[in-house]
Amino acid sequence: MGGSASPRRGMIRAVLGLAIVAAIFFGGFLVYNAFVASSSRVLMGENLQLKQQVDELKKQLDDLQRENQRLSTALRLLKVDHRVAQIDVLSQEGSAEKGNLATHFTFVELDREGNALEQPRQFRVAGDMVYIESWVVKFGDEYVEQGDPLRSTSLCLFRRVFGEAQRPVDGYSLDRNGVRPAAYRTGHEPSELEQEIWSRFWELANDPDEAQKLGVRVVHGEAPFQKMVPGKRYKVLLRASGGLSITAEDLPPEAQASAGGETL
Repeated sequence: MGGSASPRRGMIRAVLGLAIVAAIFFGGFLVYNAFVASSSRVLMGENLQLKQQVDELKKQLDDLQRENQRLSTALRLLKVDHRVAQIDVLSQEGSAEKGNLATHFTFVELDREGNALEQPRQFRVAGDMVYIESWVVKFGDEYVEQGDPLRSTSLCLFRRVFGEAQRPVDGYSLDRNGVRPAAYRTGHEPSELEQEIWSRFWELANDPDEAQKLGVRVVHGEAPFQKMVPGKRYKVLLRASGGLSITAEDLPPEAQASAGGETL
């Protein structure tokens, strides 16, 4: 009896041991599965959150790139220079010491492609400092940025030209008061805005509120001047958001050879 009971107890203990091990293993398996499932849910949530953040960052980057492009374009447009007139110095006579120095030159307005809008006019002024008096209208920067058909660049009306040894009132007229400048006579009827600007120039210059209604930022006269040298060509430039400037280059030989006509 005693001998047969001992193997049976040993077998029972072995089965119980196996059952305990199996229970521990199964419990561990369940815990592991629960941990993996929980971790997967956490990772999925984190991945979704990261994806949303990445999408948001991409959207912000796209917005920044578009804004950067807009600002770059606006900055480029604000700095665009248009050649609006050209002066070719043909000769100088006399001397400053004797007080009879005179400069002989041609003046012509140009279109955006640099073509003459009319026959060049010849002038002879006292001295070698030549002043170009003009009326300038500058619009708000937002119109330049938007590429407004008329207000995307400053406007200029040349009034008269004179030398340093002359009174401005004794200078030579370039455009008549209230008349559309040659640069804006393109074969089309002037817009109401253009007509109003040129006919009310000084009124707008002295009434900022009225000027603002037309999108005008600044209205005033300018008279840039340059020391003229024979054999030079001077380009008169108008910046989209600014005023006039003058740059010099060598006069092509054919330009001086073709000079002719009446001198004023």
